[in-house]
Amino acid sequence: MKRNQRPAGWLIDVEGVLVRDKAYQPVEGSVDWLNGLARRGEPFVLVSNNTTHRPDELVAALRRIGYELGEEHLVGALGMGRQWLRERGRERILWLGEPALADFWREAGIDPTADRNCQAVVLGVNPALEVADLDRALDPLLEQGADLVCLHRNLFWLDQNGHRRLGPGAWAGCLEALGGGGSVVTVGKPDEKIYHAALKRIGIGPEEALFISDDPIADLVTAGRLGMRTAFVLSGKYPDHEVLGRLDQQDWPDLIGAAPADLEME
Repeated sequence: MKRNQRPAGWLIDVEGVLVRDKAYQPVEGSVDWLNGLARRGEPFVLVSNNTTHRPDELVAALRRIGYELGEEHLVGALGMGRQWLRERGRERILWLGEPALADFWREAGIDPTADRNCQAVVLGVNPALEVADLDRALDPLLEQGADLVCLHRNLFWLDQNGHRRLGPGAWAGCLEALGGGGSVVTVGKPDEKIYHAALKRIGIGPEEALFISDDPIADLVTAGRLGMRTAFVLSGKYPDHEVLGRLDQQDWPDLIGAAPADLEME
């Protein structure tokens, strides 16, 4: 497949691609671009590491600003995490993510407030996370053999004012270094599980897909290694190409554009 040939299906990041950070202002041209895919019947799925909104609330927020989509178009780290915990019978967790999502876990039969008696420590974005919160994970990880479940490994994220904030990837690095007895698991990007789930959702193989993201390190490297074509847009975390200097040339994206609507596809 040629680099700019139109794909059979699209895998699309959300923040920094469709919307500006946590402010959820649409990226210029992206509403018409995505709605055009929908009107033409081109398969697409949003592949999101968002862990501050329930999946239904995330879709509703996007619909309010004009995107024509439903919950079937979203494969997210939060849902992947809940599925992983339920399949393995983890009913008591220490939730170190967004406190407002406690009921999201309870609805799945998972107690998010367990401390010393937890079966898993679960990391997501939490704007109010403090060192004392991480201290609560020490006994479960070191003495109880709790799993460390990282909903994603983003080292930082951008808040509604565009400011960089440390993300779950940074906290996970600290806690993983403790060497506890449980498993260390990542369910969102850059782990392969969420990419395979997204491809399955729209029924295509990796060689038929194009993955679009504003994060070439956390998102596009895995996509490319799985055989997808990749597109890096400059509408989010990185406003220029300098970040590509951190990657081996073989991991560079196939396409680069200011925003999704600027990608030239045949």
